[in-house]
Amino acid sequence: MNRETTSTLKKLMIYILIYIALSSVIIYFNINKRYLIFNAGLSFIPYIVSGFTLSKKDSALFVLLGLFVSVIFYPNAIYMFTDFIHIKTSDYYKIIGGEVVYVMEAINWIKLGAEVCIITLSMVLSFESFINILKIMRCRGHKIAELILLIVASAGTSLAVYIGRFLRFNSWDIFKIHTIVSDILNNISTNDYYLLGAFAVIHFIIMLTLFNMKQN
Repeated sequence: MNRETTSTLKKLMIYILIYIALSSVIIYFNINKRYLIFNAGLSFIPYIVSGFTLSKKDSALFVLLGLFVSVIFYPNAIYMFTDFIHIKTSDYYKIIGGEVVYVMEAINWIKLGAEVCIITLSMVLSFESFINILKIMRCRGHKIAELILLIVASAGTSLAVYIGRFLRFNSWDIFKIHTIVSDILNNISTNDYYLLGAFAVIHFIIMLTLFNMKQN
């Protein structure tokens, strides 16, 4: 086993341990956010599949299949940032008589911490998956190619988040292309184009920030 494989496995184990710890907190404290466990679990799929694909580059068919699965499940990680909509500000502060009064219930802040941490983990897994995809496509280190693929990934991810959050399709619905396209054409509005742009910019900024942190 070479150094790169060892490093990848060590990193994966750390991510899994963090995931298990956060999932345990959510379950132990009976936090009504168990959907986060499922969504974060899906974020591991593109990371693990793309990493495994990198180690089996001798088969073109296997590489294409691995790349396809990685790309299909990739948006699940970024999709998780939309789970912040479930945060209720009334759990953390109330306005009484014009004064802000903070809620000091520890469980509420544990809940917030668990939610922020597991969504952050998902974002990191998304970044790791994107790096693997760049390596599979032999674009890693080529700045122009990386930028082009980041722009394409941002556009594709924004559409996937829109389809998943608002049209309520899942990654495994990819073969229902006719239904998905029909729903988009029948439901999309001018405001939705702004949403798509916003999601694309959010993805671009998150990935660019993590790129910058990795380089430094």
